Amino acid sequence: MTDDKNTVTLQIESLAAGGRGVARHEGQVWFVSGALPGDQVLAGVVRRHSRHVDGRVIRRLRDSPARRRPPCRLQPMCGGCPWMPLDDLEQRRWKRTLVREALRRIGHAGVEVDEVRVSPSLAYRNKVELTLGRDPGGRPVVGYHSGAVERGLVDIDRCAVQHDDANGVLASARSYLLDHAKDWVDSLPGRADPYRLIIRRSWLTGEVLVALRETNWPFPAARALAEHLARSHANLAGVVRIRARSGRRGAVRVSRILGRTWLEERIGNTTFRLPAASFFQINTDAASQLLDVVVECAGSVEGRRVADLYAGVGAFGIELARRGAEVTLCEADVQAILCGRRAARAGGSRSISFVRAEVSDFLQRSLSEGRCFDVIVANPPRSGMGPDVPRRIGEHRPARVVVVSCDPATLARDTRRLTQQGYLPERAIPIDLFPQTAHVETVLLLTRE
Repeated sequence: MTDDKNTVTLQIESLAAGGRGVARHEGQVWFVSGALPGDQVLAGVVRRHSRHVDGRVIRRLRDSPARRRPPCRLQPMCGGCPWMPLDDLEQRRWKRTLVREALRRIGHAGVEVDEVRVSPSLAYRNKVELTLGRDPGGRPVVGYHSGAVERGLVDIDRCAVQHDDANGVLASARSYLLDHAKDWVDSLPGRADPYRLIIRRSWLTGEVLVALRETNWPFPAARALAEHLARSHANLAGVVRIRARSGRRGAVRVSRILGRTWLEERIGNTTFRLPAASFFQINTDAASQLLDVVVECAGSVEGRRVADLYAGVGAFGIELARRGAEVTLCEADVQAILCGRRAARAGGSRSISFVRAEVSDFLQRSLSEGRCFDVIVANPPRSGMGPDVPRRIGEHRPARVVVVSCDPATLARDTRRLTQQGYLPERAIPIDLFPQTAHVETVLLLTRE
C-alpha cells in the first residue's frame, strides 16, 4: 500500500547483509534500517536506486513476534547494537542464514554451515571506542554515532555491552570531559578526524587501559584527564595517546601519559601482553572458542609447515606451534609482532618465527626461497584478502586453508577466488563474536581437490 510517493507500508520479509530489513513493493526491493522480519512498517525513502530503495522506519504498524524490548535504554538512538530488539535465538538463526546465502550467491559454494556457536550476549566487549564531539544541538558529548537518519552523536553514560568496571571508568571520564569541555571542545578537529576515547578491559586481570586517539591534533586535556582517572580507579593500568593515520593498518604511534601501555589477556593456553593499539578480538570468551575451531580445522599439524597470515598477536600460530607445527606468522603491525614474540617465548614455543610484511609479498618471497606451506591460516581484515593473496596461496598448494572472516560477503568473494585455485570449501562454522549486531565471525575450511 502506498501512502504518498515517498512513504509506503511494507511487510518486512527477511534481513540483508548489514542487518537491514528487506521488503518488496511494486517490483522493487526495499532495505529498511531498524526493521525486523515480521514487522509491518510505514517506511520513508532515504535514497532511490535503479533496482532498490534505501528506506527508514517512520512508524511501526505491527511488531514482529521476534521483537523484544531492548536491554539497553539507549539502543533506539545509538547505532552500536542495531539487532538488540531481535531475540538472541533469532539473531543467531539469521546470522547462519546470512553466511549460507553469501557463500551460495557470491562464493558459488554449497557448503554446509554449522549452527552458530554461542557467546555471552551482553557485557561481552573488552573494548569500546567513543567519539568526543557535539550532538546535533551543539552540546559537547562523549558518545556513539546515531543509528537514526538524523546523523550525529548520542551521549553515552553507560554501554550495556561492556563490563561494569569499564563502565565505571567511562562514567568518570565522561563526567570530567563534560565538566571541563572548555578545555577541549574549541580545539575539536574537522569532522573527518575526531578525537576518540578508547576503553579496554582485561578479562584476565580486570584492569582497564584508556587511550585517547588523535590524528593531527594533540588532545589538550589528556594529562589532566589521566590524573583524574588515576585518582578515581585503582584498576586503571594506564592512559596513553594513540596517533594514527586513518585506514593505515599498523601505522600508529603510542605514547604513555601515565601507567602502562599494555594489558595482559589470555586466549587458550597463551597469555599476551597486549599493546594499546594492537588488534585483538573484542569478545574474549568467543575468541577462545574461535581458537579451538581454527585448531580443529587445521587438523593434525605435527611436523608440518604452517603460515598464519594477518596474524595479529599470533594466537592461532602460537597454539599450532605448541601442537608441533613449524609456524611462520605474517603481520604488518610491529607492536603486535613484539607482543606475539614475547608470548611465544614465555610459553616456551621454539618452532615459530614472525615476519613483518604484506601478505602477498610474504607468500611470493617464501615461494621464491623454496618454502611452501602445508597448512595456511588467514584472518584478513573486514575488506578481505584482496585479489592477489588467493592466487599466492594456490601457488603454495597447501593441503588445507583455514579462513577466518568477520564479513560473509568478503569471505564468499575470497572463497570463490580460492576455488579457482583448486580448493573446495568443506565446512563453515559461524561464531557469535558480535552479539546484538549483524556481524558474525566465520571459520571456513577448504581443502585441495
